[in-house]
Amino acid sequence: MNKEIQDLCGKLVPQAYVSQGAQARVSHENKIKQLIQHRKLPDEGWDDQTIELLLHELAVMDSNNFPGNCGVGERESRIASSLVSRRHYRLGHGIGRSGDITAVQP
Repeated sequence: MNKEIQDLCGKLVPQAYVSQGAQARVSHENKIKQLIQHRKLPDEGWDDQTIELLLHELAVMDSNNFPGNCGVGERESRIASSLVSRRHYRLGHGIGRSGDITAVQP
């Protein structure tokens, strides 16, 4: 949550609660940052909230989930059931013909 949203939340609930929540989020984000920086699994396993936060953040960046976007390429997902979509954390991309998930697609 960015600073502007935190400030707005402070108008709804006491700022102390907002600060506590922000600190908790930073704790989760630091674990994600370490994973990305070091490119290896942590020595100590993560709690479910941290794992789900990472998956949610990745799903938000997935072009399948951009507001108003409806892709029709070979890698775009088409999931008819919202239940299935949620179960898979809204991640439905395929790999494409190259077999390389990181390959740039035409």
